[in-house]
Amino acid sequence: MEKVASIILIKDNKILLQLRDNKPGISYPGFWGLIGGHIDDNENPIDAIKREVMEEINYKIKGITFVSKLIHPENIHCHEHEIYLFKGNLDINLDQIKLTEGEKVELFHYKKLINLKLPEIVKNFLIENKNKFFN
Repeated sequence: MEKVASIILIKDNKILLQLRDNKPGISYPGFWGLIGGHIDDNENPIDAIKREVMEEINYKIKGITFVSKLIHPENIHCHEHEIYLFKGNLDINLDQIKLTEGEKVELFHYKKLINLKLPEIVKNFLIENKNKFFN
C-alpha cells in the first residue's frame, strides 16, 4: 500500500489548504487539499513531510507533531493509501509562500471547510477533530 504524508498547517486559527491542479492523471484534480505527498522508499513520514513542504511551498517546517494515521479507501479519485497526518504552525504570510505545485494556497477557518471541495476523508477528519487544530 502506498504511503503519503500530509500536514495541517495552522496560522491565525486557520488552516492552509492548496488548490490542486485541475488536470487528469493526479489524485483529486481541482480539489482543495493539505500540503503533502508520497513517502519515498528511503524516508520516514517526518522526513517526507519536511521534504514535501519544502518542495511545494518552499517553507522549512519546524516543530511538527504527529496527529494520526488514516487509511484512504480506493475511490474514483485515487487508489487506497495510508496517510500520515502531522500538525505544524505556519509562521510566514501567504505572500511569502512560493507555490510550486497546485493553483493557489489559502487560509480557511474550520467553519468554511464544510463548503469546500475537499476529499471527504480529509474534510471529515478536520471537522471531527476541530478542537485539536482550532481554538
